[in-house]
Amino acid sequence: MHDIKYIKDNTKEFDNAISKRGGSPCGNKLLQKHERYLSFLNKKQELQEKRNLITKSFKDSSDTENLKKQVQLLKKEIDEVSLISEKIFEELNEDLLLIPNIADEAVPNGLNENENKIIKESGQKKQINFKPLDHVKLMENKDLLNYEQAINLSGSRFSVLKSELACLNRALVNFFIDHNVQEFGYMECVLPELVKSSSLQGTGQLPKFKDDLFQTNFNDLWLIPTAEVPLTNLNRDSIIKANELPLRYTSFTNCFRSEAGASGKDTKGLMREHQFGKVEIVSITHPNKSKIEFERMISCVESILKKLDLPYRLVELCTGDLGFSSTYTIDFEVWMPGQNQFREVSSCSNCKDFQSRRMKMRVKDEKTSKIYYPHTLNGSAVAVGRILVAILENFQNADTSIEIPNILQKYFNGKKNISHEG
Repeated sequence: MHDIKYIKDNTKEFDNAISKRGGSPCGNKLLQKHERYLSFLNKKQELQEKRNLITKSFKDSSDTENLKKQVQLLKKEIDEVSLISEKIFEELNEDLLLIPNIADEAVPNGLNENENKIIKESGQKKQINFKPLDHVKLMENKDLLNYEQAINLSGSRFSVLKSELACLNRALVNFFIDHNVQEFGYMECVLPELVKSSSLQGTGQLPKFKDDLFQTNFNDLWLIPTAEVPLTNLNRDSIIKANELPLRYTSFTNCFRSEAGASGKDTKGLMREHQFGKVEIVSITHPNKSKIEFERMISCVESILKKLDLPYRLVELCTGDLGFSSTYTIDFEVWMPGQNQFREVSSCSNCKDFQSRRMKMRVKDEKTSKIYYPHTLNGSAVAVGRILVAILENFQNADTSIEIPNILQKYFNGKKNISHEG
């Protein structure tokens, strides 16, 4: 959510920033609507003051009946003006809710993902002296991954993981959580995977991306697209004490997305499903410290990929590929030899005060009594299914067995490979 005062004081800069993100300049339109709202608000106040003066004159007047009629008429007019002002305010808020965050100055200009910038590469691609298989073909001859059963249960873009592959999935979740909590001090949370519309509005999924979400027909509840939603909303409509910052949360949840814009992409496999597991990290911090917190978040994800011995690269998103709520985003892409390309497995974003304004999350400095909006940051640490794919493809052998990364073997009682045949 954008601050209308900022738009008023920086109209040209605001319009330029929105244009860089592919939007139409709208600063003046928003300000006109805000001025109209203020005019009706002022009119309401004037009418209330007039009514109060008449009410006070009752005891000194001999014509109270006439005065009562005037008060009634004024009350009717006040109610009418209130309805108009409330309607304008709602319209203004609806307009503001559809406007994306302003990109940070460091974000490169660009139209789409083709203009994103690779800023770092790390790790060595494994030397594979045979033709590597992608994870779908790799699992076809093993009774570990079953799509037909998933289709019978739920339809396309679902999967059933079994036996050692299910164990590997669970091992990754445990490893991610242990790493985030023990090494980076994030507080583990177990969260609802159904949330209200207000929570999705707070983080920016609603109203803009309604078609990408799964809505239930029960009590205004939606399935979460990411744990970012409930984690960030833990402090919605509240005032945090400044000395409590930074707040750092992590959680594993199932995530649910309709993938409405992904028609024909990754229709089979674990890369793009309606339901997938993900470990999320969220930070809430002082505005002056969000860049440092962002670098810390990047280090957290990098550390995971290094421990898994996966070759990866960091990609700085351009203005045309930036997420709706983000002001700056770094994607993590891991090399997938079976697909012969890098694929995204994680994304870290700084949203500054965009989300905290939407969800009325504030901070109070008890020394100065100053109240301000904190900055919120989020990151995948990491998408479980996509890392599962990366391990299957990077650690495959010629006989289609899969080596288990060293860091995960403790979750397998020391077992070093997966070789189960169907």
